[in-house]
Amino acid sequence: MREILSPFKTREKFKQVIICILIFLGMAVPFKVMVLIPGLTEVRPVNAVPVVVGLLLGPAGAWGCAFGNLIADVFGTFSNASILGFFGNFTAAYVPYKLWHLISGGTEPNVKSGINLIKYIIISFISALSTAIILACGLDIFFRKWIPGLFWIILFNDFCFPLFLGLPVFIIIISDDINFKITMPEEISIDKDIDKDNKRYLYLKYFLPTLMLTSELIILIMIVIGKQMSSYIPMYITGAVFIIALLSFIVFRYENKLLVKKSSN
Repeated sequence: MREILSPFKTREKFKQVIICILIFLGMAVPFKVMVLIPGLTEVRPVNAVPVVVGLLLGPAGAWGCAFGNLIADVFGTFSNASILGFFGNFTAAYVPYKLWHLISGGTEPNVKSGINLIKYIIISFISALSTAIILACGLDIFFRKWIPGLFWIILFNDFCFPLFLGLPVFIIIISDDINFKITMPEEISIDKDIDKDNKRYLYLKYFLPTLMLTSELIILIMIVIGKQMSSYIPMYITGAVFIIALLSFIVFRYENKLLVKKSSN
């Protein structure tokens, strides 16, 4: 949780939040007229932003997208469901940040190799699927509005725009000519000689995203075969598992005090 709130503790990081909000608004508001589902969504090139700023700025990028989307909703789609948009867009930026540093072990986000390009594509898909479930299934559960087309529109917007619009921008920003300072998680040294309790704690970092992704894919399959979360108990339970895993993954962080050697006494 400390890392999530870090953008509000330093002036530099808070400026990054504001810049992300302005970028988000600049790309979102002009396309409010290109409505796909009245009152809910439109053509959204702005959905290229969360993955890119999440990888580059971490928590600051996530907060910028969340608040940017909330403010943009005032220009045409603001409703009680906007709280889902707030959480969905935070997730769309923060999950890529967490996933990249989970699987890349201290390497700055980049697509300078085929493997890293594949990572970017997979991370973009997982992020898009998370956001689509939060928004479409959230509307179903909390507001009794199940619109299967909305799920697919969100999934398309959140996956395709980061690939075809976000990726070229990302490549330019991380180029040697730009020399952009990428936000990295705090470095924590891990000693090989840690006790079993500490090891079990560390294993959570792999279990939580695996559980999150598994539940996402199960929900996706259920949607494909025509199920609705609010009226299908197995899907409802899977949705609850997904939310718990997602929230746990978002807030999960190593604690320095756990990563210590056994006492020689």
